[in-house]
Amino acid sequence: MADTVISFLLENLSRLIAQEIDLQLRVKEEADSLKNELKLIQAFLKDFAFGKRNNEQELTKQYIKQITDTAQQAEDIIDTYVAKIWRQRTEGGFFEKLKSSVSQLTTRHEVAGKIAAVRLRFKELYEKRNDLGIQISQSGDFFIDEHLRRRNRRLVDDADVIGLDEEAKKMIERVTGNEVRRDVIAIVGMGGIGKTTLARKVYNDSNVSRLFDIRAWIVVSQDYKVREVLIAIIRSVAGLKGDLKEMSDEELESEAFKYLRGSRYLIVLDDVWKPEFWDDFDSIFSNNPYGSRVIVTTRNLDVARRVSPVIPPHDVPFLDKNDSWKLLSKRVFQGDECPTELVELGEEMAKRCRGLPLAIVVLAGILLTKKRTRHHWSTISSSVSSILTEPNNQCSEILSLSYDNLSHHLKPCFLYSGLFPEDSEILARQLIRLWMAEGFVQQTDKKRVEIVAEEYLEELINRNLIQVTETRFDGVVKACRIHDLLRDLCISKAKQENFLQVRGSSLSPSSPCDSRRLGIHSNTEKYLAAKHASNLRTLLCFGLDDSELGSKQWKVIYNEYKLLRVLDLWAVDVESIPSEVGKLIHLRYLKLKSRKAPDFPSSISKLWNLQTLDVVAPSIEGQQINIWKMLELRHLYFRGQAVLPEPPKEMARNSDSVLSNIQTLSFISPESCTEIVFSKVPNLVKLGIYGDLEKHKGVAFAGQQSLTSLQTLKLVRDRRCASMYSLPSWKEFSPSLIKLTLSKTRLSRDPMQTLGKLPNLQVLKLIDDAYVGASLVSFGDEFTKLQVLKLVNLEIKNWEMSDGSMPRLESVVIKRCGGLVSLPTNLPQMFLVKEMELWWPSAEVAKQARGIENTRGKEHFKLFINQSETK
Repeated sequence: MADTVISFLLENLSRLIAQEIDLQLRVKEEADSLKNELKLIQAFLKDFAFGKRNNEQELTKQYIKQITDTAQQAEDIIDTYVAKIWRQRTEGGFFEKLKSSVSQLTTRHEVAGKIAAVRLRFKELYEKRNDLGIQISQSGDFFIDEHLRRRNRRLVDDADVIGLDEEAKKMIERVTGNEVRRDVIAIVGMGGIGKTTLARKVYNDSNVSRLFDIRAWIVVSQDYKVREVLIAIIRSVAGLKGDLKEMSDEELESEAFKYLRGSRYLIVLDDVWKPEFWDDFDSIFSNNPYGSRVIVTTRNLDVARRVSPVIPPHDVPFLDKNDSWKLLSKRVFQGDECPTELVELGEEMAKRCRGLPLAIVVLAGILLTKKRTRHHWSTISSSVSSILTEPNNQCSEILSLSYDNLSHHLKPCFLYSGLFPEDSEILARQLIRLWMAEGFVQQTDKKRVEIVAEEYLEELINRNLIQVTETRFDGVVKACRIHDLLRDLCISKAKQENFLQVRGSSLSPSSPCDSRRLGIHSNTEKYLAAKHASNLRTLLCFGLDDSELGSKQWKVIYNEYKLLRVLDLWAVDVESIPSEVGKLIHLRYLKLKSRKAPDFPSSISKLWNLQTLDVVAPSIEGQQINIWKMLELRHLYFRGQAVLPEPPKEMARNSDSVLSNIQTLSFISPESCTEIVFSKVPNLVKLGIYGDLEKHKGVAFAGQQSLTSLQTLKLVRDRRCASMYSLPSWKEFSPSLIKLTLSKTRLSRDPMQTLGKLPNLQVLKLIDDAYVGASLVSFGDEFTKLQVLKLVNLEIKNWEMSDGSMPRLESVVIKRCGGLVSLPTNLPQMFLVKEMELWWPSAEVAKQARGIENTRGKEHFKLFINQSETK
């Protein structure tokens, strides 16, 4: 991680020199000299490879550790200096500030000496490099063909199912059999053997899917919480996205049972670790006489015996050598033939994976980045051979090989995923913002940092190190997760390199943490009370025990962890936000959640390094959040309503004075959407507006035309406010708009004629009484680029489309629109429509959709219908 630390340190030094105009001459000279030494070290680190012999590897690792330790020492010096100078300048009255001016001279003198000492240490380390016999890698060792990045990504669980056909056939016969009682089927095997793959193959089989009213896939973590699993079941079977956390456990159990008792259901419980899990949930899965099925995947034979005590579990076999090679070849060549000269090497590598599909898939990820020559494949083959000869550690070692072959900039990104709880679904947006805040993402002149970070994520996915769980309409990753074994690898490697630590229920809160990144998965209050290392830079509190954060815990954060860059309190309930949060001037990422409506102190505007501010809290009437001094701010997420004040007069008068980094404002109040506000955020990409849309309609749309980079717009009416009668003219919207969501707007006039004229609209969502009329009508030459249409919880009865309307439509989702009597008559002839999702449709709509499926064929038209009786 030395190169990552040095990259961030170089950035900090550059900013320090640029911003500290009145730097003491010696400080500036020492900082400039340190920059030069760091650039030499950085260039060297990017171009070296470990020696072949073990003693060379050990020497090199020690050398890299020395570089890392020195870089972190320099980082502490710079960050502490900046924080100290800031406090001296901003705190106290006239006499205190006069006194502090003398203190600042002393501080600068001290820091100059410390920087000089670190610079000399770096110089010694750079000169020492030749004594270690470190080899420089030959160009071409890493070869990533551009077309590989653009190939269709597929999950390990879903793709390239090889060697499981017979097993799947047996399971499908059992699942679709005539047994009318509930049948629980256990699949057991070691991690990475293909349990989930087999279950997914059965779950997605067309003969299986058409038999069941309800299907749901639930991932169960090792340290599952009954409430969380119950909520996941209800949301999966009922399609609910509202907040269920206010319900008691008994109410949740009753709700889950209610949805399942009258339906023929298929539920997959993936990755169950503990036998007692079934005791907690057996009664939920109604033993109704409709032929329902539950599939449980587990590594634990005791779990399998508990869920199915009479019928033996289904053991997933290892792949034989032929199927192992088929899987490896298919993943690497993706339909192409393997060159003859590589077949023998490939077969040998596949054989050494010992039939473990996960190891084969990960090995394929490595081979995808190498040139297809005997030389390059032989290098990998020899490494695999030496690794797999070590007893009892075959898979972990081959996974380590995958990590070792990552580019230097991807290693910290991959390890970072170990901070998240086991089996958790990670929002790609959140992961990318965190990488940016940590300084992992390299800035380029031609691309936004967010785009570069997305490419990093794509590369980890292409290497089969991250699994995709959800994508957007355009194929961009929306959510992902990491396999348990790979997460274990992350934590193990991160511990070795002192990169991060995770604290769960198995460790005492008082256990010391000397890492700069800490993920808390247990009691947040106890861990904060232990007061870990003061040089902590990242604190992620997942609060799996529903912790609360009060003034006492806040005091620990802003007094003990003054150098924090990342503070994520997403799963911890924040009682209040103290003004002292403004002392954390190094913060780049701040995420908070509160059940109340906390006051936002004005000191938040002093966080001039902040890139992402993400808040989930009820709206506070009239409270403003001043963003105009936050020059680095890129993303403001407010799951309530943020009120933005007008820009300062001096900023308003200067047309060149803008917040060019801001890309997201969601949600802000309608009255905040003035022309002057929009003129100061010219690069805005995503805008969310929440509040009294009808009253402020003229204001909210007045300046949107000037937002030429705007791609996403979401309009949500506050239920306490008047309904909207109609939308403004389509000319009031940004011409660049790609995705539009209307929610709770209660439009009386059909919005389709207005929205159909938006020239670049690709996704339209009308949700929760967005429109309260009876008919939706679109005419020819409208919605010329629309690909996705989502209608949720509307009172419509008729949906009509003229020929030529929506010519590029691909996906239709209709949910809780039970009054809709039929689909458009020309929909069956719209052959670009390839998927449709219907939740509780009328009998006629369901019949028409199945007619399209029968005509087009399942391979060309993917249909999902949920017709459970309870809504």
